[in-house]
Amino acid sequence: MNRALKSVAAVMTGAVAVLSGSVRSSAQATVDADNNYPNVGAIMVWRVDDSGKPIELRGFASGTLIRPQVMITAGHFTAPVKALGEIPPTIRLFASFSAADARVPATWIPVIAAATHPSMPHCPPPPQCDPTDEVLVAPLEPGIADVGLVFLEHAPATIEPAVLAAPGTLERSEGARTVIVGYGTTTPRGSSLPVDISAWDGKRRVRSSPLRKVVDETWGLWSIPSYVCSGDSGGGIFLTARSNRAGERLVANVSDGGKDCRRHNNNNRLDTRAIQTWIDDTVKANRQP
Repeated sequence: MNRALKSVAAVMTGAVAVLSGSVRSSAQATVDADNNYPNVGAIMVWRVDDSGKPIELRGFASGTLIRPQVMITAGHFTAPVKALGEIPPTIRLFASFSAADARVPATWIPVIAAATHPSMPHCPPPPQCDPTDEVLVAPLEPGIADVGLVFLEHAPATIEPAVLAAPGTLERSEGARTVIVGYGTTTPRGSSLPVDISAWDGKRRVRSSPLRKVVDETWGLWSIPSYVCSGDSGGGIFLTARSNRAGERLVANVSDGGKDCRRHNNNNRLDTRAIQTWIDDTVKANRQP
């Protein structure tokens, strides 16, 4: 593997390991055993051999289906692809919407392209696109939208895309309960150690966290501790209208929970006209419905 290809693998491994922690979060994050959030999926980075066969899982993140073939995720996850111009041939990305085990190949859908919000800094390694080390961006840095899109080879069967909240929803919702959904790890690790990818169980988990404060046009603060960890990056944050699941809307995506999974709960708003315009324009530019 040449240096550029090694770089993208390292970057994306680091990017999805940004919310790792030294505390077990299983008591706070519950497995989505009833598949209540089928439109939230895992996005996996695999190294492949010359025949295209996946041989090594290098990292993973979370994302939410917002169009039949489009998922929204964290910009720090997709940014390495932007830096290199394309997904290298020795790296393949797959999405899975399995609540029980995203690692099962029969559930995988190939990712054919990715896009990153233009406000995200150029980030080949270092610092491996990790917002928790405060090198890529400072926490809650104004004007930075930690948002990316991945485009799927085909739509997942029988899964309805999530509905984005109307612009300004969060500004009227401080103190409201939200549900955070993702495929993060739960195994404790030291703050200076890499994520043990082999310990990832591929399960979708949910946890509740009230919106504490709207910071600006891109950022919001959620109550801490958050217990969002490695792999929860890009996961969906949903606001339920008056306890009515039918009125649930996607309002934000997971960005930065801190290296300990509980120091931060800084997340990126998706309920703004600027972000939604960028999404629409980017989807159209990639000729997606």
